[in-house]
This record gives sequence, C-alpha cells and structure tokens, in this order.
Amino acid sequence: MATVYKFVIAMPVLSTLARDRLTNNVHLQHVTGGLGDPDLQTMCQDIVAMYQKRYGSTTKEISCTAYDVGPKPNYPRAVANVNAGQVWTTTFPPELALVLSWAAHNRGNKSERGRIYLNPNLSVTGPGASVRPTTAQLTWAMAFYTTPNESFPDLGGVDWKFGTYSPTYQKFTQSTQAWCNDDWDIQRRRGLRETTRQSVTRDG
Repeated sequence: MATVYKFVIAMPVLSTLARDRLTNNVHLQHVTGGLGDPDLQTMCQDIVAMYQKRYGSTTKEISCTAYDVGPKPNYPRAVANVNAGQVWTTTFPPELALVLSWAAHNRGNKSERGRIYLNPNLSVTGPGASVRPTTAQLTWAMAFYTTPNESFPDLGGVDWKFGTYSPTYQKFTQSTQAWCNDDWDIQRRRGLRETTRQSVTRDG
C-alpha cells in the first residue's frame, strides 16, 4: 500500500534561533509501501543535497526531517543535517520569497495544490532583489521542479511520487504541473525582529 511522508526542510537565516529558520514542508508518496528509517534517511539526504545544489553552497546549514503522515503525534523518523550552526546571510529582507506552486491537472482544486516559499536572495549565485523577480530567479525557483534527477519529482527514483497531501480528505495527489509568478511574496514570520523603536506622544 502506498505510503505518504512529510519532509520539513529548514535553513537558519542570520541566526541559529528557531524563529529565524526558513522552513518548507513537502509531501512525497512511496508507491510500494512503508519504509524503514534508513530509507527515509536517504531521502532526507537527497533533499538536502538538492537544496545545496540549488542554493549554491555546501558550507551552510540545511536540515531535512521526515515524518509519517497520519494521526498525531508524529515523531521524526529520520533527520539529515549538514553544517550545523553555519547560518545563511543576506543583505536583503529575509521575508521576501518566491512562491513555487504545483498541482494536479486542476489548478483550481485547493486540495490538490501545494506550494513552497523560496528565497533566491540567499543563493550564492543569485542576482539579489529587484522590483520584480528576474527571469533568472524564476528559472532558479522552477529548477526545484524541473531539473532532471535533481528536483522533487525525480528524487528517489520511480518508487517516489511528488505532490500534495490533503489532511481534510486524507488523500495524496501527484503533481503534474508547476508555476512561479514574477511577484514577491512576503512571509512576515521570516522577517527580522525589532531591535529599536521610535515613538512619540502628543495631542493630535
């Protein structure tokens, strides 16, 4: 029986505090049934390696944790972590993100649509922020879905399928398309915490 797993990818930005970790969740289905922890460990390692390739660095921390999908509580089944404590740096607001979306044949069905929030401004080879994301940045984001053997649909080989899991319907749907628009998304929880404040009290 096919089994679905959740993978949580995290990258510490500017500090090692938990609140400053850029995180994304993705779901993959193993079509031939449940796996042991060593096999999930291998998939976590493959995801980390893909992120290292996309972000252009093998010296910064990236972690991936695998979980069963089902009734809570779900505890980690496997963890891959490289370069612990080596934070990512950026001169641009860390809350800026590109949204990579995917879906089955019907984009309008929310239960079959997924997304992750990527930050090309952390990429070693990225051109930085601009008024709109550049064509190069859109192509960079799409590579998480399109690069042969180094993208979510290809990881793990033919026994793995990439898509969306709906907790409401308890159903996994394999993706068949992906897209990325040329507008920035703002993830406020990824923003810097205040270090100072200006205020005033006066009659209006």
